[in-house]
Amino acid sequence: MLLQQKDSGKTINFTLRAARSEDASKIISCIRDAYGDTYVKPFLYSPEGIIHHQQSGEMCFSVAETPDGDIAGITACEYSEHFPGLGEIACQVVCREYNGFGLALPLACHSMHQAQLRPLSGQFARALGCHLISQKTLDGMGFTACGFLLNVFDKTRFLHRYQNGDYAKIPQSVAVKRQDKTHGGSIWLPAELQQAARNVYEGLGLPYTLRESDPAPSHPGRWDEEYNEAHGTLTLWSRQCGSDFASYLDQRLSALSSRPGQTVNLYLNLSLPGCAAAYAAARQMGFLFTGFLPCGGDGEYLILHHPLSLPVNLDNIPHIPQYAPILAQIRRQLCQIL
Repeated sequence: MLLQQKDSGKTINFTLRAARSEDASKIISCIRDAYGDTYVKPFLYSPEGIIHHQQSGEMCFSVAETPDGDIAGITACEYSEHFPGLGEIACQVVCREYNGFGLALPLACHSMHQAQLRPLSGQFARALGCHLISQKTLDGMGFTACGFLLNVFDKTRFLHRYQNGDYAKIPQSVAVKRQDKTHGGSIWLPAELQQAARNVYEGLGLPYTLRESDPAPSHPGRWDEEYNEAHGTLTLWSRQCGSDFASYLDQRLSALSSRPGQTVNLYLNLSLPGCAAAYAAARQMGFLFTGFLPCGGDGEYLILHHPLSLPVNLDNIPHIPQYAPILAQIRRQLCQIL
């Protein structure tokens, strides 16, 4: 693949291919070139960690190789138990020497095509909010803008070469591409989010049936959670809303409230009964809507955020126009909280 660097006019014939075990040290060099030692997946600084995740099938790396054998850039498709049925386009890194060749799109497409060989409901990506090119790349690949995860990474602990906005912690934008899933099933949605959902699902080409009522649950809920100690970010997955929903959330918020810089992002499964009462309880506790995660293998998800004591500043989040309607909806809910 012959590409020309925008500023210098230099041309290089890159080879796009799946990574091999012997590439591990060069993948580490590529990550370190872009992020120093602060990248958010620590196991990627170890050849053993990269090889293990590659051989287990948890991550499938794509690399762009120069004729001299350098690794100019990488992407990966990651498969996590937290997101059943979905492949995540992740770890998109281009070495500084090779910026300007336009490697981001072909690398991401290579990973996307690798993921399409698997039986998946869909693919998604969580792009750094400081990196507009990732949003443009995903849009060019046919991904649909679905929302944001706010206040994810402490910007003093995650170093990169892009401009941070005026936010307390770096956000992520969420984009999804439908793969094998042909119907979203029966979901419940609050009235104020139904138009936002229509916009997203029409973009995906994924029909769904709207449940008009949703009975309160009498059974315990099912939860997953992941806490990033370095960045003070708790991520919760409400797999099935239960009668203990409010008390479970209250315990998690209380445990974090005395610690500075903590934030919570919550994925709420809209496909199973009980989500209406859960959504009402979460809103009353100060959570706000920030987007959708459609096409899940176990359901359609709503994304909610609780900033605890941190401010939420939406004004300086870089975004392509496709994210503007969801940002407007987030602003409306934020005004209600304030």
